[in-house]
Amino acid sequence: MAPAAAQSTSDPRSVVGPWVGTYVCAQGLTGLTLSIAEATPTQARALFHFYADPRNPRVPTGCFTMTGQYDPASGRLQLKGGDWLLKPGGYRVVHFDGHVDAEGRRFTGKVSGAPACKQFDLARGPSPAMPPATCAIAMPVAQADLQDAGRLGDALANAGRVDLNILFDFAQATIRPDSVPQLDELGRTLLTPALSARRIGIHGHTDAVGNADANLQLSRQRAAAVAAYLQRAFGIASQRLDVQGFGKTRLKQPGNPGAEANRRVEIVLLE
Repeated sequence: MAPAAAQSTSDPRSVVGPWVGTYVCAQGLTGLTLSIAEATPTQARALFHFYADPRNPRVPTGCFTMTGQYDPASGRLQLKGGDWLLKPGGYRVVHFDGHVDAEGRRFTGKVSGAPACKQFDLARGPSPAMPPATCAIAMPVAQADLQDAGRLGDALANAGRVDLNILFDFAQATIRPDSVPQLDELGRTLLTPALSARRIGIHGHTDAVGNADANLQLSRQRAAAVAAYLQRAFGIASQRLDVQGFGKTRLKQPGNPGAEANRRVEIVLLE
């Protein structure tokens, strides 16, 4: 998999995508590409790929996973080193504790977990170093159209609806694993004080392939699958959820009626 593409800076607190720069530990100045696939107040995922900086050419290449949490209000992102994918001899995973600036262009902070660690300094941009196959295969990819932490509540409050990227395979109503993080963020959002008493519409949609009646039934099943997940995983009361299906009557991409983006669930703020 290729590294995730950098997102637009129109959302200055969005951190999903690649960050490139350096960090310093016992081996000296070290090049780094940090690819962030998810960032919410309860879960963050990233791949830490380090390599030689031209000013310190003896540093080897390696990579490991990272997990943590992100506060979009303050811009603080904490990441803890996880599993090695490519480990040079004698190296340890490290941990980051830093902040994204108000413009969403720099991520800086402290490094810990290994001898003589000091600081890191990263900015958005393409990686200058091609990752080894072991690292590239495991590179987390940011799901296109994914709503970042804190944006679900804002979207519902401002627009009254949000078209989530909760995707389904063709002719299926089973939620795909790559959509679970988005659904979890929705569940957490619905439990916030601002929304905990509101009723929510869950509207299912399909692509335009196939029989209209079958698509209508499938869209209802997809909306019901999302409602069932929210009830099971977050204890959302069934009376708060208005489940409906619209089949292929409201395509997200009318110009591409068979696209998987049309197989989705829309969340609407009611009352």
